[in-house]
Order: sequence, then structure tokens, then C-alpha cells
Amino acid sequence: MTHIDLGDFDQAWDRFTSWLATNSPDDYAALRPSATAQEITGLEADLGFSLHPELRALLERHNGVAELQAGVAVGDQPGGFLPLGHRLSCTSRIASQHVELVEFGEENLASELWEEDDLSGHAHQWVPFALPIDGGVAFVDHRPGPTYGRVYEMGIGSGAVDATEWAPSLAGLFNVLADALETGAPFRYYWPEFRSTSSDLRCLEWDIRTRTSSSGT
Repeated sequence: MTHIDLGDFDQAWDRFTSWLATNSPDDYAALRPSATAQEITGLEADLGFSLHPELRALLERHNGVAELQAGVAVGDQPGGFLPLGHRLSCTSRIASQHVELVEFGEENLASELWEEDDLSGHAHQWVPFALPIDGGVAFVDHRPGPTYGRVYEMGIGSGAVDATEWAPSLAGLFNVLADALETGAPFRYYWPEFRSTSSDLRCLEWDIRTRTSSSGT
């Protein structure tokens, strides 16, 4: 397998989290400590293949974000700092979500909604790394070849069956997110803003605006 230099990922992740630490410390505080070697090894055993080096590096930095607290409104809880409110997943959540994706893929192949020879026909090689609250998923493609390491998002809860490419890699994703945060420009059509919670937390969110509405016309 092609060697992957993690320097780009480290730089991108540091830019992104440095911005969070300075401007959205409550979100930054929601990041969990690193996954242990045993947790990562166990995840790879559950998946049946090795993690992409960048996803492994992400888990070695932080094993997801704090779990949502029952009885507390989602909007009052930090940690959903990715577009669409995605929250980084821990190793156990990744493993359980992967099982669901495999089953989801098999059902769609059986119903002929998906073709076996394209991205959608390889859900068993998707590794989810973040989840929103509406049933969608953000994942890293682990198919060998030119798409290895690409980052996609799919709004499964909305009934969508097509994935949208967010970035060619996790390094690329966190770089463009850091660009948006540092300049106030959008990532795709997601604009970085802040929301204040009922407990006076200040959290990052990404407002969805079309090109027309963002231009004020």
C-alpha cells in the first residue's frame, strides 16, 4: 500500500483544533482523550482490515467526543462542531455503525438501488468516523485504489442513497474546514457561525446557505 505521510494530517488537525481551543473552547473540551492501542486493535479486528493511517492518527489524538447526555437538548451540548452537526465517533461507535452500514449496503444491493461496481456497492469498506443526530454518516473510503482515504457524507436519515464527497482525505477535510473558520468563508455551502446554549456555552455550528441567499440576492 502507498506510504502516506501524516505530516499533512497533523498540520491540518492542529490548525482546526487550535482554532477550536481559542474560539470555541467548550467544543474543544468535548474532545475525548486518545484511544488506546488495544481499542484501535480491537476496532480493526471488528472491521476485518486496517484503518487508513489518517483515521488511525485521528483516533490516536482523540477517541471521538463526549457522548450526548440524556435529558439535555442536543443544541445545549458541545461537540457537534463538524458540518451538519456531525460528532466524532469513538472506536466502539465506529464498530457498531460499521455493522449497520454493511447491512444497509447489502439491503440496497439486494434491492438493486446500488450498483456493485461503484462506491455504493462497497459499504463494507466504509469506515464511519462521525455521526449527526439525523441518521446520516461521514465516512472514510477504505477501498484499495484511487479512492482510498476519500471522505464522504451521506444523509441516510433523509432517505438519500448517494454519498457526497467532502474531501480527498481527512487532512484535506480539516484543512478546508480550518480555512473556512479562519476566513469566515464557507465550506461548500456550510457557513461557520456560533450558537449560544441555555447554559451559556458558545459552540460552533455550520449554517446551510445557498449561493443565492449568501449573496443577499
